[in-house]
Amino acid sequence: MHGYHSSALAGLAAQLRRGPNRLRLRQLHNIEFLLTLVEPQRRYPFDFICHTLTGYRPRRSENGDALDAQLVSGEALCSDLVLMAEDLSADSGIRYGSWPERLHTVSELAQRFDVSTKTIFRWHRRGLVGWRARFPDRRLRLVFPDRCVRRFVAVNSELVQRGSTFSQLSAEEREAILVQARAMVETEPRITVNGVAKAISASTGRAVETIRLLLKQHDLAHPKSGLFNRAPATLACDEQSTSIWEAYRDGVALDALARRFERPIADVYRVVREMRARELIARTIEFVSCDDFLADDADERILKDPAADVVGPATDERRIPRDLPPYIRQLFRTPLLSRETEFALFRRFNYLKYKADAARKVIDPQTVTAAELDRIEALLDAAAREKQRIVQANLRLVVSIAKRHLRPTSDFYELVSDGNVSLMRAVDKFDFTRGFKFSTYASWAIIKNFARTIPEHNHHRDRYQTGHDELLQSYAAAEPGAFDNEYLPAVRGVIDRMLGSLDERESEILRQRYGLAGAGGPQTLEQVGRNFGVSKERVRQLETRAMAKLRSEFQTHAATILGG
Repeated sequence: MHGYHSSALAGLAAQLRRGPNRLRLRQLHNIEFLLTLVEPQRRYPFDFICHTLTGYRPRRSENGDALDAQLVSGEALCSDLVLMAEDLSADSGIRYGSWPERLHTVSELAQRFDVSTKTIFRWHRRGLVGWRARFPDRRLRLVFPDRCVRRFVAVNSELVQRGSTFSQLSAEEREAILVQARAMVETEPRITVNGVAKAISASTGRAVETIRLLLKQHDLAHPKSGLFNRAPATLACDEQSTSIWEAYRDGVALDALARRFERPIADVYRVVREMRARELIARTIEFVSCDDFLADDADERILKDPAADVVGPATDERRIPRDLPPYIRQLFRTPLLSRETEFALFRRFNYLKYKADAARKVIDPQTVTAAELDRIEALLDAAAREKQRIVQANLRLVVSIAKRHLRPTSDFYELVSDGNVSLMRAVDKFDFTRGFKFSTYASWAIIKNFARTIPEHNHHRDRYQTGHDELLQSYAAAEPGAFDNEYLPAVRGVIDRMLGSLDERESEILRQRYGLAGAGGPQTLEQVGRNFGVSKERVRQLETRAMAKLRSEFQTHAATILGG
């Protein structure tokens, strides 16, 4: 299991998790008892640790030696025991609000001792035992039993006193720091939060982190009117800046833009950088929050979690049906995700978006650097790669559900396309902290989408059928000389006029989809998408929009076609 210093303790934790739940509370109490005995500078045999936690000793070999006689340092043992308490309590049925003993949340404990939440996590790593409890919203969150808090305070009274004294500020000191920060911001509008915190720290002797936390809390309490969150008033941009940004996104080089708009290249570069920042600020970044994101070592634990990089075994080629299309066969070759890998991937995916969202909230479009923007976009790109891996591992789920909803009049690949869109939305919305498998939530989302879209599609087709699909198909399938009557020129003329009412791209898409562009016959959504350099889903959207335009046009010319 990841995160443990000792492989023996990791294996013991895995065995205990597979054991009966009725023993969990006793095991958690044994963990607390063992922590009272551990001294960081000593080393402890695994035989003693296992007996203290479980009441049993490891199996011995024929010569009487323990099978695992390794020694565990007291510092590593303390860290592993804290992590083991979290793991064992996660599925022990502990419910916040109904537990007989008082359970403190991270924020409640920080307020009680007047310290930051990072200090609580630091104490947690040093031996403050925490459990994973289920809250009314069904999420698992880290809580601290009152008994464990009192034991930790009694054993580490100097550490707790130093932490409280370190971050405690009187009302007068808080107000003085805010006044000094406000004066610095008004004198130098481009100064950052870190710059202000470092300057005030040097003059007051307070820690930089304490001052930075105070400034952030002040801005959170005064949205849009604090010290560093007044950006919305300066977000307006002129028409020329918008034109420069649109041309830059179309691939025009900076020197060419400078010549076109008769502005220095440095000025154009500043406009592009500012517009990039504005676009990031206006962007909505959705993520599922988790207490793990607030830990000091979150980057190490989440981004470097080896469980997220585990690749499962590939499906045996002999188990893949041979009559499947190539696209479906390829899905079966993608390895599925184990429960641990899935959790680690979702946690990394949401943590990357959390970091990007936190970074973009503090940027100033007028002073932000290109390196800062590159870092935010790199985080979003990394999150997109994690999402792609999750989606690819679950595509066969879409196929299996689409097969159950297939009707004689349905297009199987269109159902799969709609299901893939639902799957991608489900990845963004899935709350991985609740402990459920993603396939359960994704199946519900896909089935719900099919239950809504399939009846709507059938009702729309039956109620508003005008004949334009059949008309285009019959015209596309006609061989030269197949229609030897007087109506064929009229039909062709009407179709040409109808297609002429569309823009060039819509007209060409319909010609390729229905085989009106020449030899070769009708093309699939994927073939048309390759021709235009867009996805199948985008081609389907454009085709639907073009058909909607033709519907009204066809009603005008229907009488002419029928010879009325």
